Amino acid sequence: MSRQWIWAKSDTPPKCILSKWQKQSLVAGADTFLRSFYQAKFPSPPPENTRFNYIVDFSVCWHGSYLRFTAKYACPSPDAPAPFFDHPFARLGYFGTDRYTLWARRHNDRWIVISDELTLQECFEDMRTNPWFHF
Repeated sequence: MSRQWIWAKSDTPPKCILSKWQKQSLVAGADTFLRSFYQAKFPSPPPENTRFNYIVDFSVCWHGSYLRFTAKYACPSPDAPAPFFDHPFARLGYFGTDRYTLWARRHNDRWIVISDELTLQECFEDMRTNPWFHF
């Protein structure tokens, strides 16, 4: 039985490898964005009913080839297995010189592409205006 292989173009571009200093500069820029937008707008004081989770902090870090934005939640309920948990809500994929893909995390823990072929500043602007990234 003979086998034939066919090459087909994929919509997802290959991931690019960044140097350590490039990763550090991207984390610094994303951290500045987190502090200026998310830290200023979304963390709120603990709710009166302390059985519900609430956001206390935001962070950004590399996970594989993606720059992930994470919200830290407090779990004040006496039944909570841990006092805090982290939940990633957005990620940036680097696919070329100043070309990024913006992903959002759905309720079922699957990632979906929101925008692609954006600059870093366009990604941040999209996160400011798109309700996928608001709490």
